[in-house]
Amino acid sequence: MTLCEELYFEITLTGAKSDLKKFISFLKSGELDDFFEFSSEYISYDDEYEDSAPDKSTSITLSNDDYGIEIDEFDTDEFLEVFCRAAKELEVFGSLYDIDDEEYKFKSDKGDSYYVNARRIAMFNEDEDKPKDDDED
Repeated sequence: MTLCEELYFEITLTGAKSDLKKFISFLKSGELDDFFEFSSEYISYDDEYEDSAPDKSTSITLSNDDYGIEIDEFDTDEFLEVFCRAAKELEVFGSLYDIDDEEYKFKSDKGDSYYVNARRIAMFNEDEDKPKDDDED
């Protein structure tokens, strides 16, 4: 999916504090500069983050709801390949959207360096939950 004009995102990452710290270092290192300039202001820490032991699970949320990032075109697949590879040790769930409300929701499980379209997962689960028609004669 390609997003245009302005990029917005909200992404939650959950895992061990030590793994989150490594990922935050990745974000601040400029590895995403090919896509957009990352700012530390996009990071919101869980209330227990600071007091958590390195091996305890906590979370961060990356969001820029207030200020869109100007873009010409943004390829969600290219971005998520890089992003999810770096977040391999974390649970990741989020959405990317543009000024026209074109939205891409995704999910990446801990241990996976790939992502899946969360909307397809929801549609699959809805189909599975529907009762089967037993009106066969």
